[in-house]
Amino acid sequence: MWRLTLTRWSHNVLDAGRPYHRVLQLLQAKGKGPRAVSAVFDEFRAFYRRTVSDMSRELPTSASPLQQFCGGIEDVGPFAVVMMKVLCDLRRFEDLRFLFAQCMLELPSPSVELFNIFLHAISLTDTFNQYEIENAVDLMREKCIDSDVVTRLSLFIMYTRLGQDYSVWWPSIREEILRLSKSGHNCAQKFPLLAVRLQHCFQTLLRIHHDTAMLQECFELLALVDAQRLSSRLLLPYMMLGTSNASTLPSTTVALLRMLTERHCPELVSSEGNGGVCDGLTGTSGGSSSCGTGANVRDACDGSVPSVKRKGPDLTTRTPKLEPALNNEVTALKLMAKCAAHGDVASATYVMQYLRDHPGVVTPLNRTAFVLLHLESLVRAGLLRDALFLVEDELPESDCVPGPRPKLFYEPKGLMLLTADPVTSLVRLVAIGGVKIDEALSILEERRAVGCSVSHKTLNIVLEACVLLKDEARSSSVFTAYQGLDARPTARTFALLVSASPNVARSAKLLPSMFQEMKSMGVEPGPDFFRMGLELAIDAQDGSAAMFMVDHYERQRLCIESKLSARLFKMLSLLVDVEGVRRLIAVLRSTRSPIDSRWISLCVSTFKKWAIACDDLVELTNTAIQ
Repeated sequence: MWRLTLTRWSHNVLDAGRPYHRVLQLLQAKGKGPRAVSAVFDEFRAFYRRTVSDMSRELPTSASPLQQFCGGIEDVGPFAVVMMKVLCDLRRFEDLRFLFAQCMLELPSPSVELFNIFLHAISLTDTFNQYEIENAVDLMREKCIDSDVVTRLSLFIMYTRLGQDYSVWWPSIREEILRLSKSGHNCAQKFPLLAVRLQHCFQTLLRIHHDTAMLQECFELLALVDAQRLSSRLLLPYMMLGTSNASTLPSTTVALLRMLTERHCPELVSSEGNGGVCDGLTGTSGGSSSCGTGANVRDACDGSVPSVKRKGPDLTTRTPKLEPALNNEVTALKLMAKCAAHGDVASATYVMQYLRDHPGVVTPLNRTAFVLLHLESLVRAGLLRDALFLVEDELPESDCVPGPRPKLFYEPKGLMLLTADPVTSLVRLVAIGGVKIDEALSILEERRAVGCSVSHKTLNIVLEACVLLKDEARSSSVFTAYQGLDARPTARTFALLVSASPNVARSAKLLPSMFQEMKSMGVEPGPDFFRMGLELAIDAQDGSAAMFMVDHYERQRLCIESKLSARLFKMLSLLVDVEGVRRLIAVLRSTRSPIDSRWISLCVSTFKKWAIACDDLVELTNTAIQ
């Protein structure tokens, strides 16, 4: 509009003293601008007061002070449009209302742009109400003014801000903007306020957390009409909302993060990028909902973030070159949790790489949580090879054991990240149909063939799948692969081997021989193995195997859990094994394990029914450690 007006003025050299052309000269001159133009409006206000005063004294004067001030009816419309934009940028809204009202009195057929500027201006105030909107609509109807897409968009914004649901208007507004953008015409020339109104619409929808589909459509329209308005002031809140909103896809949020990364936006630390309605005159575009006539931010957004190649899995060893947009650990965890829940591997991979490039975001304490979330995204996408490699390369050994984690929590904030255990999910993926076990072994063999290491971490997960299927034959073949892959078995490996048999009684009988084999291979059994062996013996109701494990607990000076001791007492009472009960009590005392007298009482009552002498157990009941 500004360029068109200047062109028309240059081709029709008129009286430079007329107010409209003085305004154009002031806007074009260096060192001048809106504040200089506002002086012209002050002249009109003074002229208007003199005119009204003359009319009150019944002196001969014109009934159209605005037309008389402009010097002709042909200048009233253009003058009012430019002056209202300047007043809007200067936030002189009451003066703007006055000028608009005078135009309605004097112009028989005002332009639709005049109404668009008025609606835009009052929407920037905190005092507009439904009556003011309806008065403007009634004036348009009275003067037979056809609304355009900017008018409908402005009304949609204002009614939405008033808490009314006008979402049925949105499809037609969106369709018309798409049609205009695809027509090949310059939307900025035909509709100078379209871009800034789209920006305000997006900010309004973002502020009230409106329908995410509509919000994304508005975002795409703004990117189509004027991508330079997508500054960090808009992208950052949208990205933060996307991480918390369950209906927003992770790919949408990651796309915003990518946009923020690819451009270096100084609006993060500067407030000079505020664009206003005079941008429609000067061709600039801003990144704020205010209407200040700030500097153009396009030149400031031309920079891009240099790409950094990944050198290793550590998220805490790189020095960032720019302040990260994703700079909050909780937000990053929420985003990774969304990627995991949707199985969005591409988004999860980008976020992990972003965090490697900006190591200050992730604390070493929570690094494993990010790796587990990445693992879950790979598993849900069915990428077995990548999941196994991730476990081998990045997951600590202590976190490679499935369960008992039904959910993944972020403890400091009490935030539930995932309703599944990623390692258990991987075990189930390997166990699907049984065929994945052979595929997993082939993947690990290929990895070893190219010179990469294969450890018990991934092989134990394959063994977990065999246990899940109760496939003893496959577990034996997996155990054979340890030697071929130069992987050292652990105590858990042997525990899984014993648990893989579908016959629990037979597995319990194998415990002594398994101890001998572990000893010959130099594998030291740990607490997990003892616990598994004792649980296995109890499940098989094998008293001799259970007491065998109890003896090992005593040798290792390991405490027996109260739940396990309760199950042992119950089993021994069913087996009517009074000597076993005496032995168990002695071991519990020597290992300082908790003793519940109620279970001793159960055993005593059972033995008395069978007329078995157990007076010593009655005494132990009175002196048992609670």
